[in-house]
Amino acid sequence: MTALTPYTTTITDEAARRGIRVDFLNSDPEWPIFDLSKANRKVRCFNALTDLVGSATFNLLNNKRACHQWLAAEGFPVPEQLPYAENNTTANLEFLRTREPLVVKPCSQWGGRGVSMGVRTPAALHAAVRHARKYEPDIIMEETVPGEDLRIILVGNQLAAAIRRTPAHVTGDGKHTIRQLILRQNAVRRKTDPSNLIPWDAETRRNLFELGLDIECVPPAGRSVRVRLTNNYHTGGTVEIVTDPVPAQALEMAQAIASRLDLPLTGVDFLIDATTGRITVIEVSPDMAISPPEGPTVARCLLDFLFPGSR
Repeated sequence: MTALTPYTTTITDEAARRGIRVDFLNSDPEWPIFDLSKANRKVRCFNALTDLVGSATFNLLNNKRACHQWLAAEGFPVPEQLPYAENNTTANLEFLRTREPLVVKPCSQWGGRGVSMGVRTPAALHAAVRHARKYEPDIIMEETVPGEDLRIILVGNQLAAAIRRTPAHVTGDGKHTIRQLILRQNAVRRKTDPSNLIPWDAETRRNLFELGLDIECVPPAGRSVRVRLTNNYHTGGTVEIVTDPVPAQALEMAQAIASRLDLPLTGVDFLIDATTGRITVIEVSPDMAISPPEGPTVARCLLDFLFPGSR
């Protein structure tokens, strides 16, 4: 089999260390399906997603519109959202007028694919919809919510880890332009983790403009420059493990969500505004890609849950 990604090996390496057998059902590293088995117990996995998650529950959470509707109905705080309607320009533009800047994104994608942020004008909205439709036809518009991006990861409804995600940035050296710094940084990251590149695309260039930056400006040496509006790791963002206490209200919300959905592994994404105290649920994931830095900790917790006593 071709080299597997850390999203798989973080789990399979820990399983092998515990004497848990790993059997792959296929040989595609981009779509790895494998069985974990020990004694009389066997669990089928796709990375961190297991067959313990029902298909109906998975589809509920994988569809951002359906998940948003469920969260709102259950009383959890969510951003204002509206499906983009091809045949209702009036509704689309009214939502833009009253909620801009908008986030526009495909309904069932992950890793920031097809997402546009800072959408303020009808022309930008149309461009964002075209971009999102490269991935799927079902598009949603959402208000932009301020705050720090926090993901709380639960295993068996207990806190396994929490991570902060911050947007892509480059550090000036007083010599190179922002565009050159992005390309240089990508060249380095391509050798270690190609999934963490900053896309050099129209959305990055639009984000730079939204942030008031010129791609040809030369940042002073040592200055950190944010270059994307999204926080996603797959658009060049960074991830760090939270070592300080997780906000109690956010943890309680995450545990309530996981409990109501009966999920073995849950990632709940929040935006937390330190100024106003507003906590907003952005997404719920039963199948997040776990990898460093938090991956080994989550993998240990997950295997403790799936195979008690296997340490």
